[in-house]
Amino acid sequence: MLRAALVAVPVLSGCSDAGESALTLPRFSEVAAESGIEFRHFNGAAGAYYYPETHGSGAAFADFNGDGFPELYVVNSAAIRGAFTAHLPANALFVNQTDGLFVERAAAAGVADTSFGMGVGVGDLDNDGHADLYVTNWGANRLYRNLGNGRFADVTKRSGTGDLRVSTSTAFADIDLDGDLDLYVANDVRIVGDERPECRRGLIQIYCGPGAYPGDSGSLFRNDGDLRFTDITASMGVWTEEGRQLGVGFADYDDDGDSDLYVANDHEPNFLFRNDGSRFAEVGVSAGVATSPDGAPEAGMGTDWSDYDRDGRLDLGVCNFQWEPCRLLHNVGAGRFEDHTAQSGLGGPTYQTLTFGTNFIDVNNDGYPDLFLANGHVEPNIEILDSAGPRYAQHDQLFLNNRDGTFTDVTAASGLTAFSAGVGRGSAAADCDNDGDVDLFVSNNNQRPHLLRNDGGNRANWISVEVEGTRSNRSGIGARVTVFSDDLRQTAEVRGGSSYLSHNDLRLHFGLGRRTEVDSILIRWPSGGSQTVGTVPAGRFVRIVEGEPWTPL
Repeated sequence: MLRAALVAVPVLSGCSDAGESALTLPRFSEVAAESGIEFRHFNGAAGAYYYPETHGSGAAFADFNGDGFPELYVVNSAAIRGAFTAHLPANALFVNQTDGLFVERAAAAGVADTSFGMGVGVGDLDNDGHADLYVTNWGANRLYRNLGNGRFADVTKRSGTGDLRVSTSTAFADIDLDGDLDLYVANDVRIVGDERPECRRGLIQIYCGPGAYPGDSGSLFRNDGDLRFTDITASMGVWTEEGRQLGVGFADYDDDGDSDLYVANDHEPNFLFRNDGSRFAEVGVSAGVATSPDGAPEAGMGTDWSDYDRDGRLDLGVCNFQWEPCRLLHNVGAGRFEDHTAQSGLGGPTYQTLTFGTNFIDVNNDGYPDLFLANGHVEPNIEILDSAGPRYAQHDQLFLNNRDGTFTDVTAASGLTAFSAGVGRGSAAADCDNDGDVDLFVSNNNQRPHLLRNDGGNRANWISVEVEGTRSNRSGIGARVTVFSDDLRQTAEVRGGSSYLSHNDLRLHFGLGRRTEVDSILIRWPSGGSQTVGTVPAGRFVRIVEGEPWTPL
């Protein structure tokens, strides 16, 4: 089934990379308020300096009501001892009205959680055709089943997934290839009760770093059906308290047909858990993704997978604290990565920023993923404490892919400095107005968020692909999609979790430049089967069901 774009977009003529550099750079407009997104994150701070106050929060784009437009779920935190608010902070569900506006419906839908929220993940856990919702907290996490009628049911107790620790990012994948989605939950540090060590720099109290607390292990839950899960963290080889886990992402980096797991750790070596079928093996050091090139652990936070150079292999981006650049880790095959941070041009411009949200997205539809970064410091007094110039609120950044392995900083030219800087945390991507280019949402700590509307990316051609599993999990998470258009081959995976504390729309967006059609689309399903779809005109939303004949309208 093929669904035409609801907003008409002219199709450019031409078929190759020649002249692609002439494509106009789009600009981003900040439209949260005018779009109806009335929300303010509250981090609970009241002068006591509780460690989790600096971390949140995240957001997710997903089509929860099945109308073809993504909704937006935004996580809030909560008042801590000594903090007072006029209204009880709660998570928000903004329902897409399909006309550029959103309406908040969390309470009516049953998902207005008032816990100290951190992150969110999305996936159809019971394969009933409705996207379910998992929320991570400092305290008991929540699993909500989508009932398909605009409401959700809290099934946390029944599911056994109510992890009680300091959970951060989360991600879904079918790790055992049995046709349903399993769940990984990252946990940061271990905080017992009201534990709150005091840290100072001179006379000024500051937030303690992660070293003030012991690390904690993430949790891996196997889906046993009927929305019941079993904790298999130890038996699958992923139990470790050696990290302080923040960003996570599944991807089949070694192209062997199953989902592997990357975990970005705060001030500890990062983990890469290779899926060997019956167990995972931690191979971060041997794969070249655990530390900086000189062997130093960094403060990993946001992470994303992408074939940024279009060689058919999934590469890895991970972003860090200030005075540590975002790392671009190039997949060279045979299970190995090389650090291309310096030669890509990303090292210098990302060295002084503190980055959380991390998204590879093709903002100008030229067929090559660009890199968006959500920035913001963790220490409100940093401008007093550090004379070198870091700021608490920081402008987000955009780096344009030059299609030769390098990136150019186009932050100002793309409009990202035209509005106030924020204390950026989670970022999520989606074509939320279905106009043919990718928009962004950024959650700002203790501030109002930013909804960044892409104005002009759709001046170049594109196609959007949604997959639905039948033998595979219904969300199609883990499916590898390759789009062939003339001389351009693009590969991406449907992923259940990315960036930092956040989740992107499950539809895969492919820019085509001036190419007017796609020659073919190849899907490798998690079930092991493959499927090819023939010629598709540019400017379309395409939905492909596993094993079913596909005919364009």
